[in-house]
Amino acid sequence: MNRTKKLIMTLVPVVVLGLGASAQAQETPPPSEPPPPPPTHHSSSGGGGGAGIGVGAVIVLAGFDAASVVYDQDMWHLEGMFALDSLSGGAPGRTTHIVFGAGGWYHLHRGASSDFSLGGAIVVNTASQGGASATVTSFEPGAQIRAFITPNVALHARVGLAFTFGDTPGGGTDIRLEGQPQGAFGVTYFFR
Repeated sequence: MNRTKKLIMTLVPVVVLGLGASAQAQETPPPSEPPPPPPTHHSSSGGGGGAGIGVGAVIVLAGFDAASVVYDQDMWHLEGMFALDSLSGGAPGRTTHIVFGAGGWYHLHRGASSDFSLGGAIVVNTASQGGASATVTSFEPGAQIRAFITPNVALHARVGLAFTFGDTPGGGTDIRLEGQPQGAFGVTYFFR
């Protein structure tokens, strides 16, 4: 009996140590760190569908300033422009300016928070004063760069040519083709 006790006393620690060692071998390794989240994407292609509808202000290449509405998609954006001012002053009477136009831009390259586009705009500026009026139409092909400084705000600048055609205030018609490099700037807020 003494011998059996010794055998049991020897086997119990061996079995306990053996089970403990096999339990350690079967433990799963500690979980690895989760992958970092993808970088924030502010460009017009954020979310795959563009920035949507935005409003802002722009100076067109021919030198007219206007309010703008932009519809931005993943690969292109459209803009509409409008301005109205009617000022009283001087002997000839009230001076009224109306500017309206439309443009389209293809996103040739997109960055993390910017895009580079090629396209153009057509803008019409009408002015009247004391019975005389003039209408100037401008066709403006060019390139545009937009930088999204926040997910909802884009600053933009463009360069190109301004081809202008128009009427003279004296009643005659002048057809002018002016191809000179021009620049314009603006800002747009997008309602995402």
